Amino acid sequence: MIRISTKYFWLAFMFAFFKPWLVIDGQQHRLQWGDNAIPAAPGQHHISIWIPYLWKVGEASLVVDNSYGEAQVFYASPPWAFGAGAIGTTPQESPNKTLALILGLGLPALIILCCCCGTILSSMSNS
Repeated sequence: MIRISTKYFWLAFMFAFFKPWLVIDGQQHRLQWGDNAIPAAPGQHHISIWIPYLWKVGEASLVVDNSYGEAQVFYASPPWAFGAGAIGTTPQESPNKTLALILGLGLPALIILCCCCGTILSSMSNS
């Protein structure tokens, strides 16, 4: 048995509409966001997880060994459609999460700030 935990970054909420795919030893399985249990014979298995968007998004691969019992795999999607995902046997964070926060929240805040300052300066120069 291989337990796979999948998650997406909250700014990439569009990924909630696209369930991830798992390819284990050449066979495809549809996963759910969250915890998944995949039956697998004991031994080494090549795992690849990706999200079907307009193309394969966030593809990440790992060789996992469940010879000594249940294996746990963690997958985190990228914060946007052009990055790779993160996969490992310990909990993973979305790659480039800080950059995504800056672009996703900081850039709109900067635009709003510039618009507000422009409006204030414009009204001050008219009086």
